[in-house]
Amino acid sequence: MIHNISGKWIFSEEFECGLDNGFAFFIQNENSITGYLEYEEKIEDNEPFFVHQEISGTIHANKISLKGLKALSPDGSVINDYNLDILEGTLTHEGKIVGHSFDSEDICGVFVLAREQ
Repeated sequence: MIHNISGKWIFSEEFECGLDNGFAFFIQNENSITGYLEYEEKIEDNEPFFVHQEISGTIHANKISLKGLKALSPDGSVINDYNLDILEGTLTHEGKIVGHSFDSEDICGVFVLAREQ
């Protein structure tokens, strides 16, 4: 069975030194996924900032793998020093995507995506 995760999702992530809150938008074509995550990142002892991270990935059964391609600021400029994420999750029976993330600096997190109502 191919699950279809296309559409808008509410995104939250807790990681070692902060929180991300925002949304995701996915386009699924068979097993391929493209889209983006858009969120406010709050890192301890720093001012919050917004990130638009373009992603691509795959879905096989209920397993989802996503990889960040580039990060943009709200004005559309590339954030060169942003550590892009790899997210690995599972589509649950409740219809949420739950999983873990990590980046090139081995900062690990736990994320939840819930379909926007």
